[in-house]
Amino acid sequence: MTSPTPSFECPAGSRRWRTLGVLCACFVLPACAARPTDFRMTTPPTTTTTPAAASEAGAITAITLERDCSGCATGSRVELRRDGGAVVTVTGKARLGTQDQVSRARLTPADFDALARSVTAAGFFGMPATFEEPGLQDGAWANLGVARGAVVKQVFRRDAAGPAALKSLEAAVLALQARLVFVPDAR
Repeated sequence: MTSPTPSFECPAGSRRWRTLGVLCACFVLPACAARPTDFRMTTPPTTTTTPAAASEAGAITAITLERDCSGCATGSRVELRRDGGAVVTVTGKARLGTQDQVSRARLTPADFDALARSVTAAGFFGMPATFEEPGLQDGAWANLGVARGAVVKQVFRRDAAGPAALKSLEAAVLALQARLVFVPDAR
């Protein structure tokens, strides 16, 4: 009489497949267990300001955020300066029939100092210059630039790449921009 359950033994010809399966497992399983590289910060930014961080924040003279995408009708650039100047430029694209529009506002030294302290607390000056997925050329991008005297540090990110600290700095710039009253330049 035959057994009601099939045998789970491999036929002799499938020894090659078993060997291939074992080899694949040796390469695939360690890759699955590896920690993904998603640019997360291992420690949160500090909220206390040390004298060195305060000095570093005091040396910041301008903070600029540019945002755009390849298919967008316009982009934007906001520049905040220690001297109280704030300029927002909506960048047009000739191929889409849009033009640049410039608006200006004034910001308080306290607002600029708070943003500058956030930049140093987030570890901005230790961040790599670029965060993007290899091979991704389209999509939204942002470029945050911070000037200390004549030296400008820029951090570029494409799409959703980059650490949370970088995204929170961008959000802080946009929140400050939203609080200011911008007046368009006369044409």
